[in-house]
Amino acid sequence: MSQNSMMAESHGSVMAESSVEKLTIPFPAEIMRVFKELERIEREAKAPSARNMPSLETIEWAMEVLLRVVPSSYLLGSEINAFQAEIHVSWENGQSGKSVVAFLQKRPELKIYHEQVVNGEVVEHTVVTTEDVGDLSARLRWFFRPAAD
Repeated sequence: MSQNSMMAESHGSVMAESSVEKLTIPFPAEIMRVFKELERIEREAKAPSARNMPSLETIEWAMEVLLRVVPSSYLLGSEINAFQAEIHVSWENGQSGKSVVAFLQKRPELKIYHEQVVNGEVVEHTVVTTEDVGDLSARLRWFFRPAAD
């Protein structure tokens, strides 16, 4: 076995055991799931019987926004749905009471709604309209941050 092969094999076994490697495994699958959902919406929008569906431009805008979510791990658990001419991407966490919904209708506009419910009461909620795609990643940082005790 060559030295390079041994190093690659050794490196591979180290990486397979690292937490970073374990964290990156689901991301490609999750990214594929997200884009398959958008492709499903696109097929449905192109159907002759389709009425009041998102335009192809809206679907492309959703793809662009979601590709720019950083880190891509934030796509885990998202739900993607067409609602009339919009695409809604939502995240909910029953344990923390947090939820985020991105409303995508026309480029370059992005609407982001977020709320937090504690003991059955909404304690925080806001709707933001922005053209800065980075605002979605910022809101998702809040969503994924552990709740304060």
